[in-house]
Amino acid sequence: MTSAAGSYRRDDHAAMRVPVVMPLVEVTVDQKGHLTVSLDREPYSADGALQREDLRRVLDDIAADLGTPVRVEVHEADDSTFTDIVTPSRPRLHVVEHAKQATVTVGEVAGEGFLPNEDVAVAVVVAHQTASTEGTTRLRLPPALLEAHPGLLMLMGKKSGIVMVIGGAA
Repeated sequence: MTSAAGSYRRDDHAAMRVPVVMPLVEVTVDQKGHLTVSLDREPYSADGALQREDLRRVLDDIAADLGTPVRVEVHEADDSTFTDIVTPSRPRLHVVEHAKQATVTVGEVAGEGFLPNEDVAVAVVVAHQTASTEGTTRLRLPPALLEAHPGLLMLMGKKSGIVMVIGGAA
């Protein structure tokens, strides 16, 4: 049955894949508010000592790193337990059209503003490139490829969400 507004199609909505068994993050909070975190019963090493205020960031980081929802159990010092599911957030896209920091020369594309050591996708995806420690990327492409696809070229940072549209009309 269809409504006047149109039929529902699953393909119209982005779906998150949830594993049959979700990774388990266990957090123990001591009397002073220090956190001990384990992922699937293995100690999870984070940078520095973790405090209660670090909990949301750590859980978001774990879900994002794994790219899947995680089951979280928080065990408080008073023996109470809190259980939740944390899903990875969707990356936000920052579109920079006709960026001045991006250039195309014969056989080469260059762009700036990416995160250090970030993977950068090139569309029509002809290559993947890792940004340098300064957040720049440079890749050499066959001139015939650039001639076959003149005009619009895109660079996309997979973690930062930065999208650069170079040349042509977006």
